[in-house]
Amino acid sequence: MQRLWVFVAMGVALGTAGVALIWDQTPGTLPLPPTLHIAAGPQHYRPAGEFRQGTRVVDAPVQTLAAPALEVMKHHVSQADYALCMAEGACPQVPGGDRPDLPQTNVNHLDATAYAHWLSDRTGVTWRLPTDAEWQRLAGDRALDDGFSAEANGEDPSRRWIASYRREVERRGEADLMVHPSGHFGVNDLGVADIAGNVWEWTDSCFQNGTLSPDGTQITSQADYCGVRAVQGKHRGFVIDFVRDARSGGCAAGVPPDYLGFRLVRTQS
Repeated sequence: MQRLWVFVAMGVALGTAGVALIWDQTPGTLPLPPTLHIAAGPQHYRPAGEFRQGTRVVDAPVQTLAAPALEVMKHHVSQADYALCMAEGACPQVPGGDRPDLPQTNVNHLDATAYAHWLSDRTGVTWRLPTDAEWQRLAGDRALDDGFSAEANGEDPSRRWIASYRREVERRGEADLMVHPSGHFGVNDLGVADIAGNVWEWTDSCFQNGTLSPDGTQITSQADYCGVRAVQGKHRGFVIDFVRDARSGGCAAGVPPDYLGFRLVRTQS
């Protein structure tokens, strides 16, 4: 049985001594991270992307989904978690790794997917990124609908532009550029930690371009563009899949996230 030692420096505040982390490299032997069960039930969901009614950009109609049960990580994947994957060469190298109490940020969609594959191998169960709809469910009472008012979806396109501008100005004033320890933002009504804090979470949902019926109640066509993925936090955003820091560029639409991180859902057996 092979074991691997990793020393994680705890920073100046704790001196120069390291903390030894040991894990068994045998597939299926890594302990499972804490998770929460979210029961099946109906869900109201507005699809992610840009939708048009004729030539006008409008909100996608809210859909009612029959959502299955969901098993989700209580916390973001931490720097210490991701460091184990990097140490085995299964995950791309990213900044961090010295603070087990901090979420792993500066990760892109590809990094998060690589970690999910590694964790699946190490725990013997399947992990993946949530879809945008699943993230809305696990966000519980902190989930927000990004739709505009009926007036902003009307015939005058300037109404939507003004509403969008006002929303972006408000969001730009909410930036929080310090990474906080796990639990800083508390838990939602479902017990999920740090939802809608300053770490936006990658989802596996692609940006969608779609068209609506003349009355706006039905999606008549849609196409996925998977070079851009939906990220979720204080608001929904869209980020190019290889970008690790959306504030420095790569946010495909709207106000860029403060930080990019992730948590995974466990596939039901």
